[in-house]
Amino acid sequence: MSFNTHLVISVVIRLFLINYGEIQDSVSEVPYTDVDYRVVTDGARHVLEGKSPFKRHTFRYTPILAYLLLPNHWIHNCFGKVLFSCFDILIGILIKKIVCEEFLHSRTVVDNKLKIAEKLNKKYIRRRQSELKTNQLPPKFIQIAEYCAYFWLYNPFSMVIATRGNGDAVSCALVLAALYYLLKQEQSDFNQFFVAGLFLGTSIHFRLYPIGFTFACFLALSKINVIDNYKDFTNVFLQINRKQLSLIFGTIAAFVTLTSAMTAFYGFDYLYESILYHLVRKDTRHNFSLFFYLQYLGSEYTITAAEKILTLLPQVITVFLISIKYGTNRESLPFCLFTIAFLMVTYNSVVTSQYFVWFLSLIPVCAKNLRGLGLKRAVFLPIVWFLAQGGWLLPAYLLEYKGWNTFDFIFLQGSVFFVANIIILYTLIATYDVSYNYKVT
Repeated sequence: MSFNTHLVISVVIRLFLINYGEIQDSVSEVPYTDVDYRVVTDGARHVLEGKSPFKRHTFRYTPILAYLLLPNHWIHNCFGKVLFSCFDILIGILIKKIVCEEFLHSRTVVDNKLKIAEKLNKKYIRRRQSELKTNQLPPKFIQIAEYCAYFWLYNPFSMVIATRGNGDAVSCALVLAALYYLLKQEQSDFNQFFVAGLFLGTSIHFRLYPIGFTFACFLALSKINVIDNYKDFTNVFLQINRKQLSLIFGTIAAFVTLTSAMTAFYGFDYLYESILYHLVRKDTRHNFSLFFYLQYLGSEYTITAAEKILTLLPQVITVFLISIKYGTNRESLPFCLFTIAFLMVTYNSVVTSQYFVWFLSLIPVCAKNLRGLGLKRAVFLPIVWFLAQGGWLLPAYLLEYKGWNTFDFIFLQGSVFFVANIIILYTLIATYDVSYNYKVT
């Protein structure tokens, strides 16, 4: 089947899940629709009435999301689910485009090496002239890119998250759009890096987590490919180039413009609920985080600055080190962003199911470089991940819907889930092979 056929099938599956969700909501104790979807829909109703969406308790998103869901009241209450599913499909398309760009870049590098070797009269593997055209890819490479996209399009977890009405597909699509323009074959006018910044800044406005990608994206455009000491690190900032400046200006322009506009409309309510609240947020029920029990025990107390720093420090340090390790090379940037997203979710003080799409949307663009993983581990690791998650869901269900005191068990399973995530990430890093692009090319 063609890629377009798979896209149609993916759309049909998501439409089926949306209709199924309506049935489950009407008959089951456990609703299919995400509670956040109801919150944003209520926020859209307030906007429709000329009020602030923050009049709706627990509305803690950009008001743009409420505007996007206005048709929920004009057309049908499932419009938002269809919209988020469209972004979900768009992610699959972007994954294919990104992987193709990675292969195109690799073929350009190989082509240049062959030309240099020819001038030096060195013996290299001879290739047909048609294979050296860097503006097109042979079918086998396009097929690999499509397989990477199918990893997302047919992922039951991502399909359920989008069709339940969660809007994280929007921010994930914006991140992948930024990555696409960063990896795209370079243009002479540097406009593509400014556009990449626009997408990155917009994604930060929708969700704060992409701010963790900014340093790695900045490093990827540097001429310094290896940072071994303090001098190399300093030179990255002393030798800043036009590409980096374009990215910085684009990111700041998008984020400041959107944030300023929302602040002008909704004032401090917007700044607190959408940005500042997430710095002091507590979640003592549906929270996978290792810090869950600490928040439960201290739920009646105000979080001190020292406590917040201690919980953020491991996350900040690991993200910084990963950016230094993998962010300095264009070829390893996709894996760098995936690893950062995985770490930010694992170490975050609040972790809910929809956060998983942050890194699940990035792993397909670097899956081809995990060739050393092997079939057994490729099957075993997801099983471990789902089992660790399932062990948490049972006591969480008993707490949420039955009112049982299962806080101790939730903390225990949260700890198991944290350890499982660390083992999985360690395995992926150990089997990552950045040179696979060149080997297959």
